Amino acid sequence: MHYKNRLFVVVSMAAVVGVIACGQNSAVAEQGIPSTPDGTVKYVASKLADGNPEVIWEALPDRYRTDINDITHQFADKMDPEVWDKTFAVTRKAATVLQDKKDLFLGSQMMAMAQDKQDEIAENWDTVALVLSTLASSDLGNLDALKTIDWGTFMATTGKQLMKIASEASAKTEDNAYENEFLAKARAMTVEVVSQEGDKATLKISAPEEEAEEVQMTQVDGRWVPSEMAQDWDKNVAEAKAEIEGMTPEQVAAQKMQIMMGISMAETFVDQIAQAQNSEQLDQMLQGLFGGFMGGMGDSSDEEEVDVDVETDDAGDVDVEVTVEDEPATD
Repeated sequence: MHYKNRLFVVVSMAAVVGVIACGQNSAVAEQGIPSTPDGTVKYVASKLADGNPEVIWEALPDRYRTDINDITHQFADKMDPEVWDKTFAVTRKAATVLQDKKDLFLGSQMMAMAQDKQDEIAENWDTVALVLSTLASSDLGNLDALKTIDWGTFMATTGKQLMKIASEASAKTEDNAYENEFLAKARAMTVEVVSQEGDKATLKISAPEEEAEEVQMTQVDGRWVPSEMAQDWDKNVAEAKAEIEGMTPEQVAAQKMQIMMGISMAETFVDQIAQAQNSEQLDQMLQGLFGGFMGGMGDSSDEEEVDVDVETDDAGDVDVEVTVEDEPATD
């Protein structure tokens, strides 16, 4: 996708990723959104370049924000709190392990299998771990908070944190793509109205070193949004609400035991990784997890054998045990 298209579509990212809801308290005043289609795109791009992702929320029509808010709360009401909270608790723990055991991962045979991707993985390691930690520690990680979350505030706080993380990580790289590609082009972007009639408009969006593109806009309740977004909005919202409404307590309960079993296994493995003292031991643990997929990695005189035992009792409680035993190699 061309850069200008990415900039523009960011206005509709909320609908695509579902990471927004009610934001009346956002740091960007709603009256700041221009009433013209070209002014809207310029304003959003400028505010994003200044590190204010909450402008995405402010650029949406009130009705769209209400829809997203309703869907978010409807989903949170249906979701099992134990499953949701446990998932994010394990995610927080995994993020900590990724940070603490970075050197072990980067020095492992698993990393060697990445071949020409090793430098890229190492370069982005801290960023991925920090993004996971930030998201899992936010209101997303607590179901009760999700039921009353203010997405405008979320984007003005957690969203801004994520942009800062991306900026700082990019600044450490040789090309600094975040600054030189995203921010620089957002600031230098030009928008021209090709045609406008009623609530429809065609814009020509240009950025340095990019081909100009035409984008169709539609005005909805005083806000200009991509026509593609406006065209399918009501249909997509109705389908989402219907799908969530169809989630019965019986269905949720039927899936809970299997889901919790998977989460428990993941947590046990994360706990084991936290105890790894070197890359060789980490490789053995990973080999035990993935079985034959990573077979043959170890080549040391003293190898370690990893056993994973999973038991489920009649009550649905899961017990996962991972043991690592030294096994001297024979001559």
